[in-house]
Amino acid sequence: MNIIKSKQYLVDTDIELLDNLVKQLEEVEICNFGQLISQLRQLQIADFNDLLQYLSSAKCNDQLAILSEEVLERLRLAIPDRESVLTSSNEVGTYLANKLAGRKQEELWAIYIDNSNHIIAEKKLFKGTLDKSVVHPREIFRWAMIYACAGIFVVHNHPSGNVAPSQSDLKLTKMLQEGADLLQIDFLDHFIVGKGHYVSLREHEVF
Repeated sequence: MNIIKSKQYLVDTDIELLDNLVKQLEEVEICNFGQLISQLRQLQIADFNDLLQYLSSAKCNDQLAILSEEVLERLRLAIPDRESVLTSSNEVGTYLANKLAGRKQEELWAIYIDNSNHIIAEKKLFKGTLDKSVVHPREIFRWAMIYACAGIFVVHNHPSGNVAPSQSDLKLTKMLQEGADLLQIDFLDHFIVGKGHYVSLREHEVF
């Protein structure tokens, strides 16, 4: 996890992603739901399985396929599949290890909680290549202020499965702790996950 300038990018918000998808649809002259339904019927797409097959085929515009699949992934992640209250590092670490299992690129997520340890929101904020990712702590704390949360967990994955923290991971953890102290937000933990395993930097007394 490198805190340097590179080719990675900040993940779009949900609204930005939908806006990009709408613009892409307009480029192929689909400007309303009626036209969308008509196009789906012409393509003989009757269900989501048909849709996924079409998005994965050479018939679909590449950019439209990428945006559509990302929207579907966001919708899937919006379904609550975890306990609303976090009670231990083991519970959080196991949940996060399962959540990011199989991801081929590094991703950084922030989990925002209230005073009762209820999850307010989970946000994927950054996505990178297999071994690098650009992380801006200000973006993590920007959402913390928006949600008026009491505390945050941060997690990122190592697709290689090696969950040992790098020097960049340790540097990021220190920066987040310093920022949280200034904002009077509890920085509860930084987890690294990979291939079903996790390490808690808090448990390892890194900070």
